[in-house]
Amino acid sequence: MNRRMITVMAALALLAGLSSAAMAADVKFAYLDAQKILDQTKAGQRAKKTMEEYRDSRQKIIDLDESEIKRLQDDLARQQAVLDAEARRTKEETLQRRLFEYQQKVGEFSKELDGKKRDILTEFNNGLVAAVKKIAESEGYTFVFDRNAEGGVLLFAVDKFDITDRVIKEYDAATP
Repeated sequence: MNRRMITVMAALALLAGLSSAAMAADVKFAYLDAQKILDQTKAGQRAKKTMEEYRDSRQKIIDLDESEIKRLQDDLARQQAVLDAEARRTKEETLQRRLFEYQQKVGEFSKELDGKKRDILTEFNNGLVAAVKKIAESEGYTFVFDRNAEGGVLLFAVDKFDITDRVIKEYDAATP
């Protein structure tokens, strides 16, 4: 058996065991939609706005570099017939160097953007966990799942167990 199949079978066995335990003990399950919480909480909206502003500021720098490269390309194309071999080679080398620098900058900005996104989402998730914990403890939930978690943890759930809207209210109440 492949590893994924073993993982799925183990998860099913765990859920079957939890279901049996839930009948014996007072175990309550709930789920939420973390993406909806990100979209609808004040903190989530601020996080998205911060990411957009950060991305836009970096994009302006990239756009300026693209304009300069385009200008260098146009200059070379326009002057190519009148330039001697040495001047043409110098302009071509300058253009190649600027293209290389541009590609490096785009790669660096991409890494920066990924890091910023990770930092912002970590901060958001810390608040999410606190809001979920407060609701789970006050309402006696034993387990709370994310309907959209990677790996497909929740395959089906009845709507009455969805606590997303309560988490949104709790998160907003706890966050200025």
